[in-house]
Amino acid sequence: MALGFTVLAVVCGTLEVLFFGGRLDENGVVQESLFLPLSFIFAAMAITAVVFAILRVFLK
Repeated sequence: MALGFTVLAVVCGTLEVLFFGGRLDENGVVQESLFLPLSFIFAAMAITAVVFAILRVFLK
């Protein structure tokens, strides 16, 4: 499960860079999409899954 979340985080991060990577609009505001927050959410879920898997092994 952690590997799947890691892959999703990498894919979302890559899509953010490809489509919106640091683009500024006419007012000087950085344009971002939903891919950037999704990549952080998936990364946090992957880390949480790894921590729970490690705890499950050591607390048996």
